[in-house]
Amino acid sequence: MMKEQLVAAAFWVALAWTSGANANSNSFSKTVPPGKPTRVAAYHSWDPTTCASLSATMNVQANPKHGTLVPHVTTTTIRTTRIGTGGVGQCYGHAIKALQIDYKPAPGYRGPDSFIIEVIFGYTERRDTDTYNITVE
Repeated sequence: MMKEQLVAAAFWVALAWTSGANANSNSFSKTVPPGKPTRVAAYHSWDPTTCASLSATMNVQANPKHGTLVPHVTTTTIRTTRIGTGGVGQCYGHAIKALQIDYKPAPGYRGPDSFIIEVIFGYTERRDTDTYNITVE
């Protein structure tokens, strides 16, 4: 299994700031059109006292077999946390940096694909491992 690492200095990562458990595992299903990059994930994290963006590290645990991942920094607005609509407090509506991950299918490919990413949040050492099941149609 090839492991790529994208460093915190290069990317901002997104998930709501929490002081809870140190690990989460989630699975997501997405349908994307063939032939063009499509957003499949966006990670963002913020300091709840200053509402400033926080950084982390992302590791690709398993690459897609029929496409590529295209990570890039974007701006988003704090609205909810991954675990629901609560927990954003005074930061609701603030603009922050986020790591957006686009999936780009291989030319001519239609069918299933998947990948796994791990996000490590440096401020708490929290680790989230997310599995993405993609359908290209």
